Amino acid sequence: SLTCGSPDDPCWTAGREAMLFRMVDALHDSCDVDDELWRSAQDLFDERQLLDVPLLCGWYHAICFAARTARVELEPGAPRFVDVTAA
Repeated sequence: SLTCGSPDDPCWTAGREAMLFRMVDALHDSCDVDDELWRSAQDLFDERQLLDVPLLCGWYHAICFAARTARVELEPGAPRFVDVTAA
């Protein structure tokens, strides 16, 4: 579900999990969390947790940029998103 699914998949039984994925998807798609989604997230997360989401996403983006630029080799045998989405 993380690679090919959505926050509405039945495996995400906790509302907090689905909301977290909605926020991460929004950040990935538009580099923003719109006001409506942010207000909904405020019902499930405190202020510190809400701010952790974009900061953590940004940190992973920075790591990805550095690893790609440095041509860090992929781990042998590790699954690739392309392998999952092509199936």
